[in-house]
Amino acid sequence: MLKEAQNEVKRISYEAHKKEVFTSSFFMTLLAEQIGQVAEKYIEEGRFGKDIEVDIADMIVVSLAYLNWLEKDATEAFKKSLEKHERAIKRFTEQKEKQ
Repeated sequence: MLKEAQNEVKRISYEAHKKEVFTSSFFMTLLAEQIGQVAEKYIEEGRFGKDIEVDIADMIVVSLAYLNWLEKDATEAFKKSLEKHERAIKRFTEQKEKQ
């Protein structure tokens, strides 16, 4: 599912990250920075902010680079995350129906 994207990110950055990154805090900092950029753009320009989708995709790229650094499979992780998301949405909609 995400194998091709993960491999492309790996081609670009894996060797540099393996040599230069020593803790997860590097990736956490990058993610926090990306989240901040999206938040600022949304606050200033709304959901149609210029290239906001690229800023959001940056979070995906950083996440894939982090998974590469951890040597984890993004596809398996994504499948588990989707299952978790589906359960959460089901609970959410069931709660809304009870109200």
